[in-house]
Amino acid sequence: MDLSDGLRDSLKAHLGWGKPRLDCFVGMLLGLFRLKQINLTQLALAFASDADPRSRYRRLQRFFALVWFDYDAIARLQMGFFGFPGKKYHLTLDRTNWQWGKANLNILTFGCCV
Repeated sequence: MDLSDGLRDSLKAHLGWGKPRLDCFVGMLLGLFRLKQINLTQLALAFASDADPRSRYRRLQRFFALVWFDYDAIARLQMGFFGFPGKKYHLTLDRTNWQWGKANLNILTFGCCV
């Protein structure tokens, strides 16, 4: 089993998507980890596939045009990764803005308290 298989199995239980859609999503996630940018043209090139890059690019476009994300399921998945199922917790949000010379530093922090 490689990384993409494990990631696909973890996501399948929570998202309820079929194998082709999960394969596309997992390919995008792994490409994003490698590239560290969200550019569909570059992501299509980083996508692990034998298909023509133009076909991969079109596949990514169709994915974002047609796929609906269940954000509650994604939140449950993320909380499950950190051992929170069944526990009560509070979500926190804080924003601050500092000035460093002429630059504004705007920091948004999201946290979870058990």
